Amino acid sequence: MKYVFYLMSFFSFFLVFSQASKSDDKLDEQQLLINIYGNKNSKKIINYDKSFVSESKLFYESLEKKSPTQLSDKEKIENILKNYIEGSSYNNLEQLTNVFTENATLYLTVGGEFRSLNPKEYVAFFKNAVKGKFNGRYGKVISIEVVKDIATAKVEISIPDRKMIFIDLFLLKKIGDKWKIISKTATRIDDIKK
Repeated sequence: MKYVFYLMSFFSFFLVFSQASKSDDKLDEQQLLINIYGNKNSKKIINYDKSFVSESKLFYESLEKKSPTQLSDKEKIENILKNYIEGSSYNNLEQLTNVFTENATLYLTVGGEFRSLNPKEYVAFFKNAVKGKFNGRYGKVISIEVVKDIATAKVEISIPDRKMIFIDLFLLKKIGDKWKIISKTATRIDDIKK
């Protein structure tokens, strides 16, 4: 009888422990689902660009893109600069216009003359080209420095077909939660003699 009692106690303990373990696994699984999808009350954005399958469930996870609210200021500035590069490389006037504040000032040498331009005047340089067609301009972000709500950036623009390389310097300002270019200047560096 004593052995039966021990045996029953052992099986009871085993059953309770295994149920608790399953319960903990269920909680971990529920927490994982909440972390990925959010609970009913959250408004979490899910990007469906990457996925993986686990235990017959399909989970979606964004590995490359973040929602705009998750981006750091430096990443937001980099996106503005990429829009500038893409807009000027593919003659997208709207995309190019949107990176500047309306009262931005661009200091450029045009036709050998140093001039101060507004964004509309600058964007007009691209108006006769076919929108969406690559015009030969390549760009890459060289550096970004952020200090609270202002930033500076350096971009290299190359036009290999014309054997031209420019360095563009930008001054940016955070207005609300968006970054905009408030000033730009550029210089040609391919003609520097070594």
